[in-house]
Amino acid sequence: MGVIVGKSIFPGIVIGQPYIERKKRIDIENYKISSEKVEEEIERFLESVQKAKNDIKQIKGNLEGKINKEDLQILTVHIMMLDDPQFISDIKKGIKKEENNAEAVVKKVSNKYIEMFEKIADPIYKQRALDIKDISERIIMNLTHEDDIDSNLNGKILVIRELLPSELLKIYYSGINLSGIIMEYMGETSHTAILTKALEIPTLMGGNDIFSVDWGDKIILDTTSMEGKVVTNPDVKTLNRYDEEKNRYRNKMKEIEESVDKETVTLDGERVYLHLNIGGRLDITQISRKKPDGIGLLRTELIYMDAIEFPNEEKQKKIYENIAREFEESQPNKPIIIRTLDIGADKKLSYYKMVDEENPSLGCRGMRLTLADKNLFKNQIKGILRAATHHNIKMMYPMITNLKEIVEAKDLVEECKKELLIEGKEFKENIEVGMMVEVPSNVMLADIFADYVDFFSIGTNDLTQYILATDRYSPIAEKLYDCYDPAVIRAINMVSSAGLRKNKKVSVCGEMAGENQAVIALLSLGIRDLSMAPAYIPKVRNLIRKIEMSELKEIKIKLLKSKDSQEIKNILNEYLEIIEGRN
Repeated sequence: MGVIVGKSIFPGIVIGQPYIERKKRIDIENYKISSEKVEEEIERFLESVQKAKNDIKQIKGNLEGKINKEDLQILTVHIMMLDDPQFISDIKKGIKKEENNAEAVVKKVSNKYIEMFEKIADPIYKQRALDIKDISERIIMNLTHEDDIDSNLNGKILVIRELLPSELLKIYYSGINLSGIIMEYMGETSHTAILTKALEIPTLMGGNDIFSVDWGDKIILDTTSMEGKVVTNPDVKTLNRYDEEKNRYRNKMKEIEESVDKETVTLDGERVYLHLNIGGRLDITQISRKKPDGIGLLRTELIYMDAIEFPNEEKQKKIYENIAREFEESQPNKPIIIRTLDIGADKKLSYYKMVDEENPSLGCRGMRLTLADKNLFKNQIKGILRAATHHNIKMMYPMITNLKEIVEAKDLVEECKKELLIEGKEFKENIEVGMMVEVPSNVMLADIFADYVDFFSIGTNDLTQYILATDRYSPIAEKLYDCYDPAVIRAINMVSSAGLRKNKKVSVCGEMAGENQAVIALLSLGIRDLSMAPAYIPKVRNLIRKIEMSELKEIKIKLLKSKDSQEIKNILNEYLEIIEGRN
């Protein structure tokens, strides 16, 4: 019997048979072709690219409505990459120059790009390297006709070094049920991790040397705590214990579902508000079941990514109004916070060429980009102002660095209002405007920013990255990426305290908002508004209903005195055990 530990991505307890995927990515045969066959080989390559695009479009179309639209955006990105003229040109030139088979040239060119991106410190490029690996392997599979999924995988726990997003979606699309996933690759904020959460598959990432393990016929995958584990070759006693644990976990999930219709109120009567993070499309049935208090983050970049050109003012107005109407059918009068365009870094538009930057995460993204193109920004502002006329819509700015940007944006809003007035168009005069808190300057100047905005929303993913200067996608540096680091906890406390002093609402809309331990920490720091993926609302609501807010005063003192993240996690886990024992 052995134990493998790693990072839990989606919680669950699974007892089942492992499916060990030991094979490397497709073995590529490298062979010469005659000069007369070069054009034929290029045509074979282009046909495989077209087939890859068609396959992705088909998978995306069949999964729409089953998976949140924003979780499928990775497929849109892959289609854009398959259309990239530089990538296609490099491969065509390689076939001509080297007179080699297409498979070998695709592998060589993609490896060149992958190595180049992996050397760049910025985490966005590390993710881009994975995307290139994904699309190149899809092209090669089409060229070699090795695109089958083993039906023996159904119902088993997949053990694999690395699972690419399109592979996971193809497995799901094929009707194969994965009971769990164990990966050596570590990337809790990667596209694959996001998809395993969306598909609700118990997943562990970061297991070491998984192919040197004697797995046996049955294993136990336990991802119910932050540090997940796998028990290999479990003895009878361990199997019996985990059978009981599994039943307890099942009963806990039932309890969570039964509490979905209850108010999110602590044991001592304090109300907490749970909101949704969404893209440009709503799953009304799912939303109705979760009973959210509003939409805390509507990511408009996903609307732009689905378009073939920048959507104009009228188009945006209609999109936002339709979302508001749909949402209000089941959740009347609840607020919707629309974040203005946040492209740049890992988010690109097929119809807009951005300047190549060595470090795009620190470059032209979010407000920096929209303030540089005021007509683009004004179209969106006007669309939001007009859509807000008869709906409870608020507006929020991403990636603010300094006060000048806020003042400039505020002036643009006033300019838009004057123009709409002249044009005789209805708009919301007194719309609330807030800002994301994502960079250290926001934290240091929170009390000053509070005089210029109506509310704050803390994006803990970027805030953690920028405070700790860590690459989320690096196997080495990612271990330093930890939202429980004392520096991050203190930063959140500083913003929350500034909000309380200035009577401005502070919410959290990053990954932390959906984690049980983090919820305890955030509530102790004075946060009363949390925004998360729909799937996390029931469990967070159930947790909050077991908390005594008065008990969190002592927790806060301990957290702010802590010297490292492990100390913070221990404090939160101890309290979590106490409240989980409450009926």
